[in-house]
Amino acid sequence: MSLPLIGPEQDFALWAVLIGLAAFGFWCERFTWGRKYSGVMLLIAAAIVLANLRVIPTAAPVYGVVWDYLVPIAIPLLLFQADLKRIIRESGPTLIAFVIGSAGVVAGVLIGVALLDLGAREAELGGIFTGTYIGGSLNFAAVSEASGMKDGSILAAAVAADNVVTNLHFLLIVLLPGIAWVANRYPTHHMDNALQVSSEQAARVHRIENLDIAGMLAALALAFILAALGKTLAGLAAMPQFAILVTTALTLVLATFLPGVVAGLSGYTESGNALMYIFLASIGATADVWQLIELAPVLFVFAVIIIVVHLVVLFGIGKLMRLDLAELAMASAVCIGGPSTAAAIASAKGWRELLIPGVLAGSLGYAIGSFIGVSVIEWLR
Repeated sequence: MSLPLIGPEQDFALWAVLIGLAAFGFWCERFTWGRKYSGVMLLIAAAIVLANLRVIPTAAPVYGVVWDYLVPIAIPLLLFQADLKRIIRESGPTLIAFVIGSAGVVAGVLIGVALLDLGAREAELGGIFTGTYIGGSLNFAAVSEASGMKDGSILAAAVAADNVVTNLHFLLIVLLPGIAWVANRYPTHHMDNALQVSSEQAARVHRIENLDIAGMLAALALAFILAALGKTLAGLAAMPQFAILVTTALTLVLATFLPGVVAGLSGYTESGNALMYIFLASIGATADVWQLIELAPVLFVFAVIIIVVHLVVLFGIGKLMRLDLAELAMASAVCIGGPSTAAAIASAKGWRELLIPGVLAGSLGYAIGSFIGVSVIEWLR
């Protein structure tokens, strides 16, 4: 096998590539085509191409640094907004629908595992898909780290299947409330009072308004402190593999009971997203394209099974509980796609009143997805 153009020992050059790929992903999402095909999917595809054309190596110390340092820091940054008291207080019926949808995800994972042969890493894949379909990429990374699952080809195939199915799911959720047969079977208060939300109001893509540099640096410092405490406490408990879960729990305690501390921080969500994009670029860089092609189809079917069961459980129980169709749709969107999809669906459907409940419910997914994902792994083993 020929040597890569950039060798595994060329740390600075590899960091430049990974950060450049992350920037490429964010840049793509400025455009309609980029949002359609997902900046995440495009940056991972670019990383896979570079690795398999031997421009960058498929194994290097830099990729280990991403797992060991960037992921544990990204998780607190993305969880500083997860004030559990506020989530319970303000998200209302959307939260109830979200919990039902999360149960549907777990049921879908268990059914998918029973129907398909996912190979030796079946339990880990079940937990990873549980985490990402209750939370998001944050939980994908956390569950992968906690389970010791670092096979780049398998993870890249999982991300590919996840992105394709998530995009199809979002399209379905946008279209579903407009189908008369469906709308006639649920309360439609929010649909009847829809007021279009401008894209500017719903979300300003990848921009930080009123950035406080001191506040951003304080957020980074606090994330390092929480990661250090998480690693120390997990070591004292003789469970070092769960350091990332301890860090998650500590961050949730801080966000919930000391919201004043978080209020003084700035730019933490954007910083966390940037680190997650670098993490996803490193996954693409370690993937073997032929193994990816072999694995992706079965994981695509697995993801479809999870989504179908999720929808059946959510809309079935939602109908029995007389939940509003828009609340069910919003809960499904943020469950599968993460809290960022709340703005997209609120804008597309005009459900202004559901924007904040959707974001809060999705934040709960960030908070609990990793714990549920790891629990599913232990259950399946």
